[in-house]
Amino acid sequence: MKFIKYILLLCLGSFFACTDLDIPPKNIIGDPEIFGTTEGTMSYIARMYSTLPMEDFRYNFEKSGLFNNTDTKYKQQSCLTGEALGRDVKGAEAEHVSYWDNAYSAIRDANLFIETLPKYASAHTQADYDTYLAEAYFVRAFNYYALVKRYGGVPKVDYVIDYPASVSVEGTRLFRDSEEAIWDLIASDLDYAINNLPKTNQKGRANRYVAAAFKSRAMLHAGSIAKYNTISEEYNGVRICGIPATRANDYFKAAYDASKILDETTAYGLYDAEWADGDKDAQTTNFVNIFLKDTKENIFVRYYQNPESVHGFDDSAQPMQTSSGGNNSEICPTLDFVEMFDGLDKDASSKFQNLDANGNYKLYNSPLDAFANCEPRLRATVILPMDQFMGQSIDLRRGIWTGPVGTGIKPLMQAGSVVDYTVVYDESSDLKLSSGFSFNNQEANFVTLKDGTKMKRSGESGIVSGWDFGNVSGFYLRKYLNPDQTDNNGNKSSQSWIEIRYAEVLLNRAEAANELFLAGVNTASGGESYRDEAFRCINLIRKRAGATLLTSSASLNDINVVRTERKKELAFEHKTYWDLKRWRVIYDEQTNRRYRVLYAFYSTDAEKYFLDSRFMESKAGNNYIFNFDTKNYYQQIPTGEITKNPNCKQNPGY
Repeated sequence: MKFIKYILLLCLGSFFACTDLDIPPKNIIGDPEIFGTTEGTMSYIARMYSTLPMEDFRYNFEKSGLFNNTDTKYKQQSCLTGEALGRDVKGAEAEHVSYWDNAYSAIRDANLFIETLPKYASAHTQADYDTYLAEAYFVRAFNYYALVKRYGGVPKVDYVIDYPASVSVEGTRLFRDSEEAIWDLIASDLDYAINNLPKTNQKGRANRYVAAAFKSRAMLHAGSIAKYNTISEEYNGVRICGIPATRANDYFKAAYDASKILDETTAYGLYDAEWADGDKDAQTTNFVNIFLKDTKENIFVRYYQNPESVHGFDDSAQPMQTSSGGNNSEICPTLDFVEMFDGLDKDASSKFQNLDANGNYKLYNSPLDAFANCEPRLRATVILPMDQFMGQSIDLRRGIWTGPVGTGIKPLMQAGSVVDYTVVYDESSDLKLSSGFSFNNQEANFVTLKDGTKMKRSGESGIVSGWDFGNVSGFYLRKYLNPDQTDNNGNKSSQSWIEIRYAEVLLNRAEAANELFLAGVNTASGGESYRDEAFRCINLIRKRAGATLLTSSASLNDINVVRTERKKELAFEHKTYWDLKRWRVIYDEQTNRRYRVLYAFYSTDAEKYFLDSRFMESKAGNNYIFNFDTKNYYQQIPTGEITKNPNCKQNPGY
């Protein structure tokens, strides 16, 4: 009997101990019990799914293993992209640990399954056998995607390396294959999955359309690398970093064609069950519930269930005033992000226009008034200052202006200033600020209003001057937050993570089609115009979002139209970071970059609010200046792997 041995490659895992690996433990389960029974096979498959490297609620770029972490999450991926700011992400960072050993362990599991299951085919129905095998190919592709998007070309292991039975130590010291070869392996594995998976499967498992949707993502990524990457590294005659530019259109066409497979079915589509034309509240509610309900938009989902499987998203992202303890306020969207949305008053440089024609602050009865004309998708993604959440008005305020209004309130500081308010205004000035919540919550420090009531300087959720809990940007995240999660201290959340949703597939199609059109390829194999299809898909997304429809496909000549739509729609879904990397633009966006915030102030004289835009304030000596090192377009292979396997060449710059 052949016994299953989970042995990592010498170049991919730990050193082997001097032990006789051919002596099985007495309680080991053999191949017949696993692959020869439905229960054993399903258990094996379930384990493969459980270790899929999804950057979901339990992904943590500073924690060992990266995936399936349950520790308190202080650092959020969206704070690396300009989508948001948090106290603990103080500048551009890369993953602190590597995803290598676990990836190859998962790949070995898939390879073992692919090689062994055929020996027990007679134990399963043909339909089940085809599904099981195709799922293993899908899992292998998913793991290789996690590797190649980080490291470029890696050792291609599409078979079980049977060390030490038939392979020597030297045989485990593999060279890296070309980056192109890895992307092509992913495409091949997903083609197998598409052709052999059923059209429906159990929740959380891949089906034909899951595989097609994932292929549209992976091939779009490969096409971008071929077109935009400028880093090239060769070793042993193989291009381990970079793809020939001549392959770009091949990959874009593969992405487009994969997305079209989903047109076969009506099982998936944009969620619009609560959407109503012209009704902004309905459109907001509809978009909110995409992430709280199990809808037709969900293509591939990781399901959580309390108390068996939970995460701590609400604990990390929750507004301070609705937090039941623990952590809060780690995801505070930036003004730069908010300014991407339609309907906000903007100046000639597309920045939020907070001043009137006389250079005075615009005054509002509520900060919400400044966003009254914005597309509903913004309000469904971001908690705006003084908007409602969990039955409360989220009280976001930086301070109170007690000076006279006169003919208007002039800017508190010079435009573009990076100086903190506390440097210019002390306690004796007309601007009343809070150093921290211990100060903010003392009644002696409240400000008395005209009607005799008292107001906290920084509101229930901040912003305060010092290093403290509470908001830092003037906005909170709304997407994925559960308004019914009253106990959000620690790992108590059970929202499902939507790994792939239909909107992404449409955006993948639109981007691939637009890239092909811009490259001079006009017509798809189905006869439709690439440009027209890109235009149609973008407007489908914009209509559901409540945004103004594009009026001409010529607007897509600017690739940033498609990219901006993607950033808005998929924000905070852990897609933007990899998009910025595959487009090779994150360096341009993060060179001595300070992101901007929007702070609400209350004027006691005017009895109205004004909004001040500025760069993120320093906190405890941290200036929140972001820089991206271009070597991080290809991440560092673990140094231990290079030491153990001299054939495995390190990426450039490390």
